[in-house]
Amino acid sequence: MPVNVSLQDPNFSLGPEEGFFYSVSKDLNSMLKVEADGTIVDSFPISLSQLRNPVKELHYDGTFFWTLEDLPSDLGIVIKKWRLFPFKTRFLPSAIPFEFRWQDELTLIHGPNIRWEADAFAVEHYHRFLDGSFLAGVSIIRLDSVEHLNIGDDIYLGPSDFGGFIGNEETKRAVFVNVSTRQVTLNSPIQNSYVSNDPVDYSKSLFIFNQHSFTGLVDNRGTLVQFSYPGKFQLKVDTGGKYHDVSAADYDGSTLAWVRGSQIIQLNVFNPTFDLQSSLEANLVQDDMFTFIEVFDLIADFNSNVLLKLQDRETTESVGTGAFTTTTFTPAPRYNFQTQVTTPVVNSIGLSMNTRFVRPFPSNDRIYVEAHVKDQFGFPVLGQSVQFGAVLSDSSPPGAPGTLSPVIAITNTSGIAASTYTPSASPVNLLVNITGKVL
Repeated sequence: MPVNVSLQDPNFSLGPEEGFFYSVSKDLNSMLKVEADGTIVDSFPISLSQLRNPVKELHYDGTFFWTLEDLPSDLGIVIKKWRLFPFKTRFLPSAIPFEFRWQDELTLIHGPNIRWEADAFAVEHYHRFLDGSFLAGVSIIRLDSVEHLNIGDDIYLGPSDFGGFIGNEETKRAVFVNVSTRQVTLNSPIQNSYVSNDPVDYSKSLFIFNQHSFTGLVDNRGTLVQFSYPGKFQLKVDTGGKYHDVSAADYDGSTLAWVRGSQIIQLNVFNPTFDLQSSLEANLVQDDMFTFIEVFDLIADFNSNVLLKLQDRETTESVGTGAFTTTTFTPAPRYNFQTQVTTPVVNSIGLSMNTRFVRPFPSNDRIYVEAHVKDQFGFPVLGQSVQFGAVLSDSSPPGAPGTLSPVIAITNTSGIAASTYTPSASPVNLLVNITGKVL
């Protein structure tokens, strides 16, 4: 049983200090800083706002925290933006965060054609690094990547590792972006000096998984709505069953990931058709093999090929008997995280051949064989080993079935592994079954 962060509130995220988790407690009216073993090492009281309901999800974009909660009296939902405050700057050189301060919010109230009900949201955010050292007073900096950075975007520089400015941060606005040189012209000179690889962050939009479509009815369709930030105008709406009953979500890179039932689904948000990118089965079914285990919050780290799922129970399998047991974390309520490697699940394999032959044919004739491997949503699966084989059918006369080369091949980005079948020089007609098996 994983006993790690041992939280009493069903939300968590990473934060500004590596190696710690963060969680918002409504009862304590504070943000908690927690070690991986569950030890609370610090707390920051909430200021400039109040929690009207428990926080459903918590996200960190590299600078700011974001929370989702229900509005009172069933009015709708609200996403709030927060920061540990005060943060260290050139003008506050000894500042230490002592409060969790409200910054902004997006309030969504029920309308005549839509009801806002959501357990999950995500922040489109990007982590970049400075490419080179830059001294205080310059207005042009260079990043390792300016992908998705546009004129007018707010960018957050720091904390600095430059001597004399250690830990300092600041906010600037991009007034010009040179894609070819990766140089960014800022609206004013920087106040601090920075070294190469100091972090730069910027956020672009908010994704909300609404339980309802824009009919205003409970129709089990669900809607993914994207709002620009800080503009807060609606950018995109996509409706479908895949957005219904989403319990947790997160954004990393260009990928939006969310939990629905026992599946973790991934979507590249820059795909113009918004088709799903991939999916995977997670260990999220209870021992009755029917009831799902709810995931309350999600941390996606696709660079490390891992997801962290915040749960209040887990299902384990006995190695000796194969029996499944679901255990609730105690003392309830208690939430711990489980890791999930982002590996798609193979759901099908199909064989195709480039030609058909009529006997007799010379033994040097060959058949090109492809194995098409797909996951449960019909997407190709990369990097799977496929073993090819050729065996005589039960109704075939005796003989040598022929050979395949290579016997084992790896699927490419299209989910295809290929081999070549060479028949034997048999004087009689043979019935041969060519097979492909995912190892």
